[in-house]
Amino acid sequence: MGRRSVGWPEYLVPLALVIFLFASPAAATLVLTRTTLTPPSLPLAPGQGITVVATISIIPSGARTFSQGHNLQLETDLAGARWSSVVYSDGIPADRENGQGRVFFLPGFVLSYTTNHDIAIEITVQGTVPAGNVPVTVMTVKELDNTGLPVAGGTIGIMEPVSAVSPVPTEQVTPGTTTPPVSPPPAHPSPSAARIPGFGWETALTGAGFLGLACALSGWGRKP
Repeated sequence: MGRRSVGWPEYLVPLALVIFLFASPAAATLVLTRTTLTPPSLPLAPGQGITVVATISIIPSGARTFSQGHNLQLETDLAGARWSSVVYSDGIPADRENGQGRVFFLPGFVLSYTTNHDIAIEITVQGTVPAGNVPVTVMTVKELDNTGLPVAGGTIGIMEPVSAVSPVPTEQVTPGTTTPPVSPPPAHPSPSAARIPGFGWETALTGAGFLGLACALSGWGRKP
């Protein structure tokens, strides 16, 4: 009597294939390598406009750098947010995406390469700091699987402190004092134009006339 081999029941084989095909691929590892904040001063102030740039490297854990059926969901608490992203393959820009709003999605196929490539993303978000003195989440990067659920370990969050709300200082205007105009100093006559009181050109002319008349009279009575 031959020995019968034990194997999978025939009705379980198709079920196993379906589970294998629809199982979510392994999640990639997201590593935050650099963050730039402009302006760089902390804490942030409510109503302040800021720009955040984050560089994320993707470490593959499967046959591809990122699953084509997965997506990256980007979120922020900044008001009036504007997004831009650049995907780098081996240091060369390979894809650019733009969006606006609190939530922005990056499709997984723009991140999916064979594992012999180094893939990184540069994500930029611009917006206004909301009111309140609690830490604000300026950026969250979350990997979602093909059902739209977050993948375990595939989330990066960037939070910054916000200062307490302070009243806007009012400008104090001090009444100005009117400075009287400064009169120019009196002009000093030059020495050549100075006059001696009681002695002018009229007096000098009269004296010269009397002197000439006296000389004429003194010589009138002399004999030659």
